[in-house]
Amino acid sequence: MKKHTINVPDAAPGQSKVAENIVDKRGFAARWKFSLRQIDNFLAQGMPHLKIGKRRVRILIDAADAWMNEKFATRRIGKLVAGNK
Repeated sequence: MKKHTINVPDAAPGQSKVAENIVDKRGFAARWKFSLRQIDNFLAQGMPHLKIGKRRVRILIDAADAWMNEKFATRRIGKLVAGNK
């Protein structure tokens, strides 16, 4: 995945940090094995991202992964069966 450079508030003035947890749509699609169209649908549904200009999108992996887990996490349905006694 490509590393992007962004200005971070805690960096010294005039310096920037390399953000290792920021990817573009293709990188996030490859991470979750989804198509680009599905990522576009997730963005329309509210997945956290950074919009740069009209067309450029960068996705913060930690925030987007948390959103995906919150939205699509598996849940137990039905009662939990206790062990045999």
